[in-house]
Amino acid sequence: MMKSKKLLAFAVSAFLFAFSVSCSEDSANDDGNNNENNSSEIQETGNGGKTTDWKDGYITFYGQPSSNDSYPYPLPEMEKGYYNVAPGVYFFPDLILGSAYEIKYGDKTIRVIAKDICPDGDNSWFDNTPEAFEYLTGNKALGKVNVKWRETPYYTDKNITVKIKNGSNNWFLGVYVFNGRYGVAKVELSKDGKQFYEMKPYNYKMFWELQCPFGEYNSSLTVRITDRYGHVVTGVMKMTGVQDGKVYDMGKNFDY
Repeated sequence: MMKSKKLLAFAVSAFLFAFSVSCSEDSANDDGNNNENNSSEIQETGNGGKTTDWKDGYITFYGQPSSNDSYPYPLPEMEKGYYNVAPGVYFFPDLILGSAYEIKYGDKTIRVIAKDICPDGDNSWFDNTPEAFEYLTGNKALGKVNVKWRETPYYTDKNITVKIKNGSNNWFLGVYVFNGRYGVAKVELSKDGKQFYEMKPYNYKMFWELQCPFGEYNSSLTVRITDRYGHVVTGVMKMTGVQDGKVYDMGKNFDY
């Protein structure tokens, strides 16, 4: 009888583990680094910002990476205390990759950055790293648990940076925007600082592209970046041509 109970418990644990969906792609960095910081310590930098009310949802954790089921957002070095997460594809209509959230289970809370989209989840679903799930719940065998979550600023003291996407050239320019305290809603470029051209967003605003209206990119371009709440940062890219992976510091972040 004791052996039968042990076998039954093992089978249940195996089933719950297998239930975890695979939605993330840790190995896919495109042209950026994905240095996830698994520290459980939560630190605030006092930047302030908007925080939504707590909402009900649930979380699981992913197993094997799946390149067909995710839109990898190549995060640069993350602030201490953040984990990667893949929200459900129906999370909310204006989901922006790079947005930050807090997830609470019992007396524990973690901070996460939306790096991927999980195609199997509904509007309350977070697909976490195994490390984040285990820290939050204390038991990966649970498979899926109900949680509270809210959107927060990405607590950072770093400036916003713009990184040139690999494959860009004089006729097509693609960029990533990193470190925004909230997800970026709009990116515009101007050669004279007066007439701005709006870049086209791709894959839940993972990156932005513009068919070149300027001729060759051999001058300073003004960049205007707007977050989901309408805050604006304007900076300059001093370009001497298109260089894959080139990073431009905007010199500031969104003010709150």
